[in-house]
Amino acid sequence: MSICILAFLILAGVLFTFKLLYVLATAGVLPMTQGALFTSTASVRIEAFLDAVPMNPNELLVDLGCGDGRVLRASRRRYGVRALGFEVNAMAYCMARVLSLGTRGIQVKWKNFWSQNLRDADIVFCYLFPDVMKRLGIKLEEELCPGARVVSCNFSVPGWAPFEVVYPDSTCHGDAIYIYRLPDSCPGREIGKVTN
Repeated sequence: MSICILAFLILAGVLFTFKLLYVLATAGVLPMTQGALFTSTASVRIEAFLDAVPMNPNELLVDLGCGDGRVLRASRRRYGVRALGFEVNAMAYCMARVLSLGTRGIQVKWKNFWSQNLRDADIVFCYLFPDVMKRLGIKLEEELCPGARVVSCNFSVPGWAPFEVVYPDSTCHGDAIYIYRLPDSCPGREIGKVTN
């Protein structure tokens, strides 16, 4: 057997194994993610978000469903913020941990963000399915403090009024990014009523 054929078979085996792990990791969390799949946020979308939402180094950015952690790393690099990501997909979690190794100020937790209190977050970033946005809005209203900002890619939070809507300059990734500021984006609602 020639070296080229052997190399091809090894590469094909590695790719097949990687794809199989991806499918198993995704299928294992479908009940929690309600069908949402791990996909990386395009860098043009991350840059548009970072341009529109300036941050201070003492602030905490929380990424709900952080995937491979690219939003956490980009935010930490640009603004020096403390960055916390939640991820339930084992493969995405491992990728985020490996890619963030050696970067101080980034923490990735293999936890479902629905069971976590987000009261310490100054900025919440999410790229979730539209069918969970109403429930997410209720959670954030109950837990976030006044002044917190929420950024949602592609899908708005029902009943909230965006402070700003940004459209990245991209033909493939130009969908809306909704930026909210509490309590202004949620008039008539009590913000931060859950404290524990």
